[in-house]
Amino acid sequence: MWNPLKQLTARFKSNQFAVALRAVLGAGQPGAWSSDHRRESDQYTGWNFVAIRAICLQAMQASVLVYDDSINGSKQKRIKDKVHNKNRYTQLKSLYAGEFGVAEPLSNEHPICKILKHPNPTQSGASFRYERVLQLQLTGTSIVWNVPNQFGKTVQRYVIPTAIATPVPPSHEFPEGGYKIQAPSLRYVSEPYSSSFAETSMFYQVVGNVIPISQLQISRWPHPVYKDDGQSPVSAGARWVDSANQIDSARWAQMNNGADPSIVVTCGKDMNPTREELEAAATMFEQKYGGTENTGKAIFTTGEQVVSLTATPREMDYNSSFTQFRDAILALHGVPGIAAGISDGGSYAAFYASLKQFICLTVQPILDLLAEDDTEHLAPQFGKNLTVEIEATHIDDPDLLEKRLATDIRAKIIKVDEMRAIRGLPPLGPEREGDKLVSQNDSKFQPTEDVDKHDFDAGTPGLQKDNLSKNNGTTGEIF
Repeated sequence: MWNPLKQLTARFKSNQFAVALRAVLGAGQPGAWSSDHRRESDQYTGWNFVAIRAICLQAMQASVLVYDDSINGSKQKRIKDKVHNKNRYTQLKSLYAGEFGVAEPLSNEHPICKILKHPNPTQSGASFRYERVLQLQLTGTSIVWNVPNQFGKTVQRYVIPTAIATPVPPSHEFPEGGYKIQAPSLRYVSEPYSSSFAETSMFYQVVGNVIPISQLQISRWPHPVYKDDGQSPVSAGARWVDSANQIDSARWAQMNNGADPSIVVTCGKDMNPTREELEAAATMFEQKYGGTENTGKAIFTTGEQVVSLTATPREMDYNSSFTQFRDAILALHGVPGIAAGISDGGSYAAFYASLKQFICLTVQPILDLLAEDDTEHLAPQFGKNLTVEIEATHIDDPDLLEKRLATDIRAKIIKVDEMRAIRGLPPLGPEREGDKLVSQNDSKFQPTEDVDKHDFDAGTPGLQKDNLSKNNGTTGEIF
C-alpha cells in the first residue's frame, strides 16, 4: 500500500545523503592531513629551497590584473586574443589596445586592486604571493585567511602556514568546520595593547582559536585519494629528498668528524702494545688528526708499511649522486637548471628557451591556479563579472627580437610609433609622422627637436641610427 509519509521520509534521507556526499567530494573541506606538513615545511632546505625559491621569485614579480568582463568581454576572449597575437610585440598593447582588441584592466584605485596590492598592514602583494606559492609547493596546500568586516567583506588577507593549521570537524559552533591555529607553533612577543601590535598583527590575535572555513580560501594540488588535503611535490618525492639529505649528512660527517690523514706508517710486528697504550694512542690520534683542518696530513711512526686511508670520490660516489638527486628534485618542482642559477652552458638561444619553458610550464600554471581561486572566492565581494589574472614576467630573446624587427622593416609592415613603443619611447603621433611605415634605406638619422634630440644626446638605446640594423648592416628611417 502506498504510504506518502514513508515516501517523504525516504526522500528526506536521500537528500541528506546527497548533501553529505557533495560535502565529502567538495575540495576545501577540513579533514585530517594525509602527510606530515610540518616535516614537509622543514624540508625548505637544500635543492628544495633552490627550486621553490626560483618559482616564488617569479610569482613575486608577476603582474596582477583585474578585468570587468561585463565591459571588456570574457576571459576566454582575452585568451583567444593572446593566442592570436602571441607572435606580436607585447609592448604594443598599450599603444594599440583598441585596435588589437586588448581589454583594459581596472584601475589600481579599485577596492579589489588595493587589497591585492596591499593585502594587510604589514605585507605587500609581492610578499603575499611569495608566501602562497611557498606553502603550495612545500605542503600542497595554501590557506589564505580573508578577514571580513562586520558586513562580511574582506578587508585584510593573511597566508596561514599549513603546518600550524589543524583541521576542525563541523560542530554546532562551526557548522562547516574550520582550522585551529596552533599556538606552540608560533614565536612572537606580546606587546602592550596600546602599541601597534593590536592594529597591525591581527593574525597573531587568532593564534589558539578556530577560523571558520567560510573565511578561508584554500588552494591545493589535488591528492589522488583525499579530497580534503593536497599532494605536495616534496611529499611526492620524499625518498629523493631523504636520499639527498642522507648524502649531505654523510658528506658532512665524513669531513667534520672523520680522521682524514693521507697516509699512515704502521709499526713492526715485534711491537706488542697493551690495551691502555692503544687507548691512549687512539685518544691522541683523534685529538691530533681529527677534523677537516687535518685533511691531507701524513702520520709518521716507526715501521715499514705505508697505507692510504683517504676514500676516493669514486668510492664514496658523492659527486655523481649529488648531481643525480639535484636534477631529480629540480625536475620534481619543474625548475630547469638555468632558472635555479646553475649554468648548464649551451647557446644564448638555449638559455632563453629554457627560461621561457620554466615560465610557461611551471610558473604560469601555478599563478593561474591562484588567480582562478581569487576570482571565485574574493572577486564576487567587490562586484559582478570581475576576473583576477596573474601574469608572469614575459621572457623574450633579444636576438630573436632584433631579427624580427629587421624582417618587419624590410617588409615595410611596422610603423614608427610601433618601433618606438618596442624601444620604450613615447609615440610621435600622426602630426610628426609617427604613423608612417619604417623603410629601409641609407639615409642618415637627424634628431628632431624636443624629446628626440634630448634622448639622442643622452644616448638612449634604440635612438642610435645603427642600433636596429646592427645585425643586417642597414639603417631604418624610423625617427
